[in-house]
Amino acid sequence: MTEILRRTPTGELKWALAQLFDRSAPTYERVGVSHFDALGRQLVERAGLRESERVLDVGCGTGAVLVPAALAVGPHGSVTGVDLSPGMVERAREAIAEQGLTQARAVVGDAETAEWTDADGTATGPADGSFDAVLAGISLFFFPHPDAAAARYRTLLAPGGRLAVSWWGRPDARWDPVFAASAPYGAASAHRLPDDSPFRSVDALHSLLADSGFTGAETVETDCVTRFQGPRQWWRWVWSTAGRQFWESVPDGARGEATAAVNAELDRLRAPDGSLTSVNKVRFTVARAV
Repeated sequence: MTEILRRTPTGELKWALAQLFDRSAPTYERVGVSHFDALGRQLVERAGLRESERVLDVGCGTGAVLVPAALAVGPHGSVTGVDLSPGMVERAREAIAEQGLTQARAVVGDAETAEWTDADGTATGPADGSFDAVLAGISLFFFPHPDAAAARYRTLLAPGGRLAVSWWGRPDARWDPVFAASAPYGAASAHRLPDDSPFRSVDALHSLLADSGFTGAETVETDCVTRFQGPRQWWRWVWSTAGRQFWESVPDGARGEATAAVNAELDRLRAPDGSLTSVNKVRFTVARAV
């Protein structure tokens, strides 16, 4: 499916994103630093999933939302996770198998349009009203057209169904000098929001959801605390996430200088024991289908 996407400019963007996460998949959440599992459990809790419900997890990644969602709906429910990255889907399938979750599956497909490829290679997608909840864990802001995605999810939800989204709020201001130090050396970043992104404010996202046929949107904000043993672990973590995209854009001849500039700022952030701590805001938004 990722090769088919390349036939359009938007598809090219999605293909590049899939490739980015494929490169991250082998080490994603495997460098001794994890916060996505905790955020996934929080999103499932705030979505209020109940036994026997039908759930779609868009941008499922390695299963941080998929697994707790499957546990919440139980053996008589169902959870389908969809992600463009085959590498991430493979990781999600491993997590499903480890837990013995027969009610869950992960498929390679376009989470924005909720279309995927079946085992026989044919493209498919769910019927309208197929789900009681659609979950998007730290993923929807990556999509080129989040407005179209939200409208699509509305059609997939049964009346009264919920859309639950987690997304980043204000980054830890203490880390601003770190990113300012690296900024002159690279360009690309999957985390850089367009000026008109609905994820620049709570009001903007609520407005998008209302325009897409949702009602009663509520957002709560909490702290996401991430701890690193020191700069070395932070660097391993960056290269295991979508953050690697920026560093891949830094020319080889400038990478040493850029790394030194960032390390100088990291040294200023280190605690007496050498560790680093980042406290970022994460937002959880839940809305209902009209």
